Amino acid sequence: MLEWIRVRLMSRLYVKKIGIEKYDGRLCPSIQGKLEKLKLESKSFCAMPSGRFVYEVDNERERHVVDLVGRTCSCRAWDLIGIPYRHRVAAIFVNYEMPEDYIHPCYYKDAYVETYKTLISPMPGQSEWVSSGQPKPVAPIIYKPLGRPPMKRKRDVDEPRNPYKCLEQTSQ
Repeated sequence: MLEWIRVRLMSRLYVKKIGIEKYDGRLCPSIQGKLEKLKLESKSFCAMPSGRFVYEVDNERERHVVDLVGRTCSCRAWDLIGIPYRHRVAAIFVNYEMPEDYIHPCYYKDAYVETYKTLISPMPGQSEWVSSGQPKPVAPIIYKPLGRPPMKRKRDVDEPRNPYKCLEQTSQ
């Protein structure tokens, strides 16, 4: 099982590394696709400036306050995921800027390349392994206690007794 996982990871890392080297965008491909979708969805929003970089963005159902300098929004989605949401994109367009400039750096192509730069080295088969001279590992001995296993839990020393339980009275 572990060998299968290692081989799959080795090939996946290589494919991802080759794929991103051929890609010539500033953002990761999946993030670029999401951003293009958000650009289309932002057309239904109207951004009204409240200051130089502060906007009130609304449509028929929702209204948000967007601060481009502080990179904050009243919905807090930007703080959580690092990608401007559709009302944020509307405010960015009104300010004549590109939404790509407001994406968190972890979504840039450089971060993607840095993630997939290390590759898993191939490993020779078990027949080619060098013997270490150490004794082989032995499984631990499992001791099974005698008798029936206890069903009640052990009470702590300072734990009080149950006052509602009847005490057994022994008669002699």
